[in-house]
Amino acid sequence: MLIIAVSKALIWGAMAYAVRGASHLLPKWAAVFVFPALMTGIDTLTAAFSPHSTAGALAYSQMDFIPAIQVASLGGAPAITFIVTLFASAIALLIAKRAIVGFLAPALIVTAALAFGYARIAQRLPAGETIDVTLIAGDQFEGVPDDWRAVWNAYTPQIERAADDGRHVIVLPEKIAHLEPGDRAAAIEQLGEIARRRDLLIVAGADDETEEGGRFNRAFVFERTEWHTYDKRHMIPGLESEFQPGTADLKFENGGVLYGVAICKDMDFPDLARGYAGVDVMIVPAWDFDVDAWLHSRMAVLRGVENGYSIIRSARNGVLTVSDGYGRVTSQAPSGPQTAYNVTAPATGLGATLYSRTGDVFGWTMLALAGVLIGWTIWARRRAGQGD
Repeated sequence: MLIIAVSKALIWGAMAYAVRGASHLLPKWAAVFVFPALMTGIDTLTAAFSPHSTAGALAYSQMDFIPAIQVASLGGAPAITFIVTLFASAIALLIAKRAIVGFLAPALIVTAALAFGYARIAQRLPAGETIDVTLIAGDQFEGVPDDWRAVWNAYTPQIERAADDGRHVIVLPEKIAHLEPGDRAAAIEQLGEIARRRDLLIVAGADDETEEGGRFNRAFVFERTEWHTYDKRHMIPGLESEFQPGTADLKFENGGVLYGVAICKDMDFPDLARGYAGVDVMIVPAWDFDVDAWLHSRMAVLRGVENGYSIIRSARNGVLTVSDGYGRVTSQAPSGPQTAYNVTAPATGLGATLYSRTGDVFGWTMLALAGVLIGWTIWARRRAGQGD
């Protein structure tokens, strides 16, 4: 936390220094882009190299302003950061420098971005059926229980009731129990038997220790005729060092719907989420820390906007959410002891977006622009010094 706080302070100090110099030395139409280009470029750089990827990005502050976040379908989270900071920069220069000319281009860009957002969300979702889903979370369990039978005994009656209510998809959270090598086969078979007997799609996360000696933060996906696994690929540093990271996406079709699966922190990483472009629905077992419940759910929601798919997320110590490809949270409820939340989710995605195809080209372009503008400022300062 100390490292993060100090680094943030140093970065903001450096940006303030760069913006101040540009406002004195560059034409106002150019100076207005220094702050947004720097902020966007730094967010892109952080996402590429930080073990926490986009966590802390300014873009997430706009998640309740649905029209503004639609630009993520064009340029990802960096595009949102750019629009927010461009607006702030233009207002600041207008007040401090009376820079009316410098205000015009940002005003047009921000207006165009919001117009695009409103036009995008005005479109109807592709015609298709909805999915009947039950999200189940058991916050009554502390940590990762070693007694998987006690956990299964709490969850399986809720799964059976959901099936009785006509629900087809059941999503449980991340790491609901530790499966030891000698017992894991029995645990897997118990959930698999329910999926076969009730014709369900069940997704459940577990701490899976295999007979070969591997240990994985794993999501099990049970269908009527087969089952699959997905291994979490991005661990929480220091808290999940015992797990081997996964290496592959999981996509499968069930009932005419193309699903993808990822686990909790995986959805903080835009490059991983882009690999699922084209699926209809992402299923995300998760485990949050209570205080980050809203933020971490919205980080996953933004991946849906970036890539055009719905998100079904079941989190312990968090919120149970369903969102569409526009980032609209259609269902939400806090997790708790014995929580079972019946929802519907869109069965058809929006399809791959421009951002899905181009990645972080916009963010890296803004980092390059920041370099050019800072270089111009340095050149202008030296030229002014020589003139003196």
